[in-house]
Amino acid sequence: MKKHLQKVLRKNNQENKNNYEIILSQNERNYPLNNKFFKKFINSISQQDLFFYPNTNKFKIRLSKLFGLKEYNVLLTPGSDIGIKTIFETFDVKDKNIITSNYCFPMYGVYSSLYQCVVKKAFYKKSKLNIRDILKKIDQDTQFIILANPNSPIGDYFTFNQIKPLLDTGVYVVIDEAYQEFTDKDSFAKYVKKYKNLIVLKTFSKAYGAAGCRVGYVLSDKSNIDILSKFRFMYEISGISLKYCNFVLDNLPSYNRYTEKTLTEKFKLVKRLRKSSLRILDTPTSWFFIKSSKHILGLFEKNRILVRTIVHPVDNQEWIKFNYDLSLKDNQLIDDLLSI
Repeated sequence: MKKHLQKVLRKNNQENKNNYEIILSQNERNYPLNNKFFKKFINSISQQDLFFYPNTNKFKIRLSKLFGLKEYNVLLTPGSDIGIKTIFETFDVKDKNIITSNYCFPMYGVYSSLYQCVVKKAFYKKSKLNIRDILKKIDQDTQFIILANPNSPIGDYFTFNQIKPLLDTGVYVVIDEAYQEFTDKDSFAKYVKKYKNLIVLKTFSKAYGAAGCRVGYVLSDKSNIDILSKFRFMYEISGISLKYCNFVLDNLPSYNRYTEKTLTEKFKLVKRLRKSSLRILDTPTSWFFIKSSKHILGLFEKNRILVRTIVHPVDNQEWIKFNYDLSLKDNQLIDDLLSI
């Protein structure tokens, strides 16, 4: 076995969720689908979806059309996590470097360790990441820059004009859009036709409530997808996952209304909470932050709601990352927080 693997740290991120009624720690959907709507999907499943290997060609065409692209601009992956892994496998990263931020998806660091890559990090100052700091870190050994947009956990968002100077360097820029649908911003996918060094990662896990299906995809220039595809799984996703994601696309307006309503209700809640004595940090996404305390964390526990905390760069202290879900609208937690 490779000796360096002994030094790679992996955490078991499969949380014990049995003691909680609402799970807000990983931006998973809690709000149930309408029963009639869900039964429509269940009734569409056939035994053939279990028996046969799935053919994803038509699905990739459907995905490409959402962004004005072609089938050859799409690589399907079992979750965007594997899309990230595929990028690390494709690039010559050993003893070279990649650039990201000091607040980023943990798997960026894991894959860097697995593939023996140096990670250069641009640091947040307060709640902002300066693109100029990233530009200064680029050198001849930089293989790619990878940034989540919006970034989790901080929640900040980069406009295309902010990212353009990175693209203009010619270095590959990977934009992880796991949470893009939970903003009112457009995807960067429309720019892959113009910038061959742009790679966009997407997922069905968050806005479409399909974390259990494990379906993600990569969008980029055909020349990039051709190379990335050499590392693809023989059958990228399961037949049941394919069926559900096609169901999502069949009913996309309904899912879009869900994300829009989630954002609307979140902003309403933030406005109400700001009238209390709580310290609030808002973001343009579906989550916001509450300054943490033992008492406030106890309120989440009392109402059987699982959350996580982060040390936020705004003051380097602990804040609760509150991923809003529509299932919270009439929850006792809201009254408890407003009473503080």
